[in-house]
Amino acid sequence: MRRYLAIGLIAALAGPLWGQGEMLAPRYAHTATLLEDGRVLIYGGLGPGDGFIIGTELFDLAAGRFAQGPSGHKCRAFHTATRLHDGSVLIAGGFVLPYSTSRTAELFDGRRFVFLESKLSAPRELHAATLLKDGRVLITGGFVGGVTSLAKCDIFDPPTRKFAPAGDMRYSRFGHAATLLGDGKVLITGGTQFPGEQTLTEAEIYDLATGTFELAGSMLTDRSRHTATLLPDGRVLITGGYSSSAGTQLASTELHDPATGKFIPGPDMNEPRMDHTATLLSDGRVLIAGGFNAEGKPQLPQPVHEHRATLLADGSVLITGGLLIEGKGRHAVGQFSVIR
Repeated sequence: MRRYLAIGLIAALAGPLWGQGEMLAPRYAHTATLLEDGRVLIYGGLGPGDGFIIGTELFDLAAGRFAQGPSGHKCRAFHTATRLHDGSVLIAGGFVLPYSTSRTAELFDGRRFVFLESKLSAPRELHAATLLKDGRVLITGGFVGGVTSLAKCDIFDPPTRKFAPAGDMRYSRFGHAATLLGDGKVLITGGTQFPGEQTLTEAEIYDLATGTFELAGSMLTDRSRHTATLLPDGRVLITGGYSSSAGTQLASTELHDPATGKFIPGPDMNEPRMDHTATLLSDGRVLIAGGFNAEGKPQLPQPVHEHRATLLADGSVLITGGLLIEGKGRHAVGQFSVIR
């Protein structure tokens, strides 16, 4: 029987469950973005019956509850949300009504959503968005639903509110991870190619100075729907994911050292998982939460995947929503948890 995992930590135990409650709507495959004022913006996702969720929610830590937020211009899932240097939030791409993949984007300025005239160079979902040191946003890869994986990339420029092509990665991929390194470059790891459903070991680096993608060696294991977290010492912790060569989810982790360009084995997690979250805590630990696996011992209020984890201003972590599968049933989760 397939089950869903709960909470774990690399090299440490999780803190106590500080509080939990109900969101305004059950949802998964949404985004959760910490705003400058400390609130968390919840946008989009899929809900009961895998239907699209209309509207947004805003979480207030002091009040410990969600309030209705302003409506966006699209119902989206598997999109990205990136907080820019000026505090606004870029919402890009995703799976949209009427059941297609989108090239559109919008900005949340703290009060309302502004639909952007400029569009992505290709429709994409399950892509990655990375805030660069110069304030622009790099959009990499993605999936055109049922058609192909993408190598095409875009750069969003906040002052002009325009997207421009950023060249192609060496490999098309979706479900990959894109991590901003200390030197301003972006490490792209893993992902899935479609058709074929092959998961990748190949990594590449985007160099902001040259605007090009260069090969960056291979991970020790092919993986997709994994996480990649920049650690305080500059290395990148890569955890879990699905491996097509192994035909299963992974408990393995590995570390990428930008100084040497090498991938080395990391400590194994207690359980395999994919579609989980990894959150760097203020003390340098990494909180691994949820995920999908063939076996598991749930510890969250509900065992979920496709949830979101957001580090709050006080150092606690907000876990929102997710997808729960029990027997032959699929249920979007409406609970949230705050972990300290």
